[in-house]
Amino acid sequence: RTDVEKTGLSFVAENKGKNYYADETLGGKKYFTAIYADTAVAPACTTCHNGHKDSPRTDFKQGDVMGGVVLRIPLK
Repeated sequence: RTDVEKTGLSFVAENKGKNYYADETLGGKKYFTAIYADTAVAPACTTCHNGHKDSPRTDFKQGDVMGGVVLRIPLK
């Protein structure tokens, strides 16, 4: 994980309903990075995440932020 990913995932977890945007340079190339919360919107979300062997938690409830979606777009 990059510093932008770590900061962005913390931000969306702590600021419900807000997204995180930043520019970052990776491998000498500049990117626009957007991070969106992965929120449990249905019981099936929490059942899957709570039962997944790689999940960091097993107590997610509906409405919790369970992770995030990272989009990275190259800038020229």
